[in-house]
Amino acid sequence: MHIAGLDADIIDALTQVATPDHRPDALTIGVSLPASSDALPACIAEVDALLEHELSRVSPRVLVAVVHAAGRLSEGRVFASELIDRASVHSSNSLGRDLTAIGVVLDDEQDRRIAARRVAEHLSGRSNLGDGTVVTAHDLRRSTLRDLILEDVL
Repeated sequence: MHIAGLDADIIDALTQVATPDHRPDALTIGVSLPASSDALPACIAEVDALLEHELSRVSPRVLVAVVHAAGRLSEGRVFASELIDRASVHSSNSLGRDLTAIGVVLDDEQDRRIAARRVAEHLSGRSNLGDGTVVTAHDLRRSTLRDLILEDVL
């Protein structure tokens, strides 16, 4: 599992649970939703540049984007959906292949550890299910990422 991003706290939480057993073809990205909508275009440009760089560096089959939305869950879900859509487009255009892209939205800082743990559990397996799925860290308290993906798919 490769880890990158623009949110140091999410990167730290993911790094703490990373092991050599995780998929080498997986990329996790940690970002924060900007505090104001005025900052959104600049943030999207930063995320685009990060995605382009990391996708060409890692060439992942699976991407999990963890977005900290600080009490703005609906906006965070939209941002995560946009981020994973952009990742899929970058992967198709740059690498010429599909990417399974999943989003996880954190509503508060306390969810960071549970989200990191659930992402790590998911990336211990070989599943490529869940492309386009966005879940909340609150949902991850009750279920695994794989189970939430299956709920969404079925």
